[in-house]
Amino acid sequence: MMIKNFVGCFLLTTLMGLSPISAGQQAAPPTKPSAAYLDKQLNSEPPRVRATPPAQPNAEYLKERLVFKLPLVWSVQSVGIEASHNTGSASAPVYKQRFEAQISLKEDLYEPVEEDLYDSVAPLDKTRIVRTVAKVGDHRMLRGEATAVYLHGQYNVFFEFENLPADIGRRLQDFDGEVLVQGSPEEHQYTAERQRQRHADHEAHEEEEALAHEKDAEAARKKAVEEARKRAAADEKARKGAE
Repeated sequence: MMIKNFVGCFLLTTLMGLSPISAGQQAAPPTKPSAAYLDKQLNSEPPRVRATPPAQPNAEYLKERLVFKLPLVWSVQSVGIEASHNTGSASAPVYKQRFEAQISLKEDLYEPVEEDLYDSVAPLDKTRIVRTVAKVGDHRMLRGEATAVYLHGQYNVFFEFENLPADIGRRLQDFDGEVLVQGSPEEHQYTAERQRQRHADHEAHEEEEALAHEKDAEAARKKAVEEARKRAAADEKARKGAE
């Protein structure tokens, strides 16, 4: 039976023009791809399929990007979208979105105390006294418009603000020199010391003025005495001449 099967396979491969593979032999490896074939495979582009843009940006998406557009002292608590419409197309959307955001301060803010309020304790150093104008946790309602442009697979958002807080104060580290907060124990001690210093300076100034006044009075007295002596001498000389 085995001999018949072997003979049949031999006749079949002979008729098909194939060489039988003897036991222990392996089939020859495939021919190496040519350079032209490889270049064609590497440089051929697959069919392009335009991705459908995702839905319009939501409030959370705006909140994540709004954080980077505000001064560092502000944090974003919440964002609400009041209106949104696509001014672009379905494949290249450009959304205009009216929004309002609740923001809050992360640090206290200060402003310098007017100098005329402390003119009686004018410092001789660079110490500055400031007052608190805004406290950490203070809230503001920020309003504006966001423009979301779909580009390179994501929405790029640009903000325009209607009431961005500005010039409401500075952080302590933004002032030069030593800074004392009005009403603090350090400020009270500093002010008391400056008042004592000014009082001492005032007394010293008054003493200097009194000494200067005494010197002027003494000089005037000596001058008057000298003038009186000269007049007496002149009168005596005139009297002797008349005799």
